[in-house]
Amino acid sequence: MLKSLVLGAVLGGITAFLWSFISWSVLPWHQKQLRSFQNEDEVSAVIASHAAESGNYLLPTAPPQEGMNSEQKKAAEEVRMQKMQKGPLMFAAIRKEGFGSFPKVLITQLLCQMFAALLLTWLLLQTTGLSYVRRVAFLAVCGLAASVIADLPNWNWWGYSGAYTAVNVVDYTLTWLLAGLVIAKVANTAKPQTA
Repeated sequence: MLKSLVLGAVLGGITAFLWSFISWSVLPWHQKQLRSFQNEDEVSAVIASHAAESGNYLLPTAPPQEGMNSEQKKAAEEVRMQKMQKGPLMFAAIRKEGFGSFPKVLITQLLCQMFAALLLTWLLLQTTGLSYVRRVAFLAVCGLAASVIADLPNWNWWGYSGAYTAVNVVDYTLTWLLAGLVIAKVANTAKPQTA
């Protein structure tokens, strides 16, 4: 089992990483779904001057509620809900310090893909009696499920476009279908028991 886990993690993770590189760097489908601000330099300057630190930001956000009584909290929440209904609404991840070392980001991504492949290999090893094709399909459905769990709520709550969400759903499914071709080959699942 340990050998299967290691091989699945390493080879499946590398396969997922290579596909992700092709998906984001060669194919145009992700970039086509991203919009540009009208004056990017101006927007960047506003963000830099108004975001105190790197992190996740929500617009509109609730004011600090320390010292508020229940009526003041309720009034503040009503104002926030009105702003949310009216828009604009934004959920953003801001990195004030920029991207940093590109090789470090690539290595971190490879390690993330290997960890995901390790988990999926472990899941596959819990199954019995599946043919190679069904093991691959199992892993592809795991990729689909992961995307549905993560991407559909972002579409629902934060306004991620339908096209952007669809590309992510297809991409995650393809990632783990392709990695699944490798993982299913190296992960020796138990044979079905005869009665």
